[in-house]
Amino acid sequence: MNIETRVYRLLSGSTELIALFDEFRGKSLTPENGIWKHDIPEMYRKKELAPFIRINPVYEGDYDYSDDVSMSEEQRVQVSFWCKTDTQAFEIKKKLDEILKPNDFTTYTVNENPRYKDADIDLLINHRKYRFFDWKN
Repeated sequence: MNIETRVYRLLSGSTELIALFDEFRGKSLTPENGIWKHDIPEMYRKKELAPFIRINPVYEGDYDYSDDVSMSEEQRVQVSFWCKTDTQAFEIKKKLDEILKPNDFTTYTVNENPRYKDADIDLLINHRKYRFFDWKN
């Protein structure tokens, strides 16, 4: 399974994350949940509908070898989310980690700016990167 699909299923399947989003925005985005892969549809890129998430893969490559055969693949994903305040950013970050880390994802960073103001929409944009090792049978 692609990493973005794996992360999407975990996040969109979390009733706690969806409830947190609904609480922050003051309403539900049914049937949508505020989580998308690759691109957020234009109709949902609005300040009043924040928070919302975009999931993008950033790397896939063989990781561990035995007898010149790959035994695993390292997969990396960036989870970007838009929200209104630092407090919301902190709560969402904690919830993402609570969902992904028990499912064998680890966070990583490489001298990056994890949070800044997105002037196009007047929201904070946050970036979390996770990696997952897919062990081949």
